[in-house]
Amino acid sequence: MSGAASPRVCPLAERATATDLIEGLAPAPWVVRRCRETGFVFLENPPGYDSLKSELAWEVTWQREADARAAAEPTLYALSTKVKSFRKKVVKRHKVANLATALVRRCASDPIRLLDLGCGSGQLLGLVMDRLPRDVRARCHPYGIELSNELARRSSDALAPYGGRCVHASALDGLATFDAAFFDLIVMSSFLEHEIQPLPLLREAARALCDGGHVLIKVPNYASWNRVMRGPRWCGYRWPDHVNYFTPDTLSAMAQRADLAVARMNWFDRFPLSDSLYAVLRTT
Repeated sequence: MSGAASPRVCPLAERATATDLIEGLAPAPWVVRRCRETGFVFLENPPGYDSLKSELAWEVTWQREADARAAAEPTLYALSTKVKSFRKKVVKRHKVANLATALVRRCASDPIRLLDLGCGSGQLLGLVMDRLPRDVRARCHPYGIELSNELARRSSDALAPYGGRCVHASALDGLATFDAAFFDLIVMSSFLEHEIQPLPLLREAARALCDGGHVLIKVPNYASWNRVMRGPRWCGYRWPDHVNYFTPDTLSAMAQRADLAVARMNWFDRFPLSDSLYAVLRTT
């Protein structure tokens, strides 16, 4: 595998700490550790950014993981797929899109600048733009940052009709190309668990946010009861591209260390029966 990253210290402490090896989760050669000081769980030896552009790009690993889960538990996988399809087509439930749309609608600035980190093919940005009232949509400019070669190309095509664009780069490098206080909203949906440097990224996001701006986050909920019951088969585990595992406490602690405050993480956002954890952060 190309571009392997150096072994990491605890991403929350950002220094060497005493850790415990968590055995029986990840296949070799991946090593999972829990920091005794912070409680943060992380992959010690993640792949480097170069691997994530192609051979370990999201669209590749997602399909590989889906095929593996379908083969291992076909009945459960089929049921889960049908439930997700029902939510999208019938219930039309998309919590991240709903939250992002509400946050954008509250913005008084002109223009409104919206960023999706790890934007994939641009579907989330398009969904939010289509949900906005016409007058708000006219003021909103969508941006994306995407590392995958193929997804960055798709996203650029998808954002062009809205007057937006996608930066083909890592999250940190891409954010650095924007001025301070540039964005009103930065979305990290199913992204921060992939980021090798999550705390520096949140600091960079805080720099790029305007006064009163927000960061919207969705990550796998390591504190979920389902994670305990399912063990190594928990849906939040993906090797090797999920490199950080957040609980409400560790996500809040990381936000604080990035000089961001938790504006929203209510009971339903951190519901222990849910495999997903949501948070809205704001500048302090």
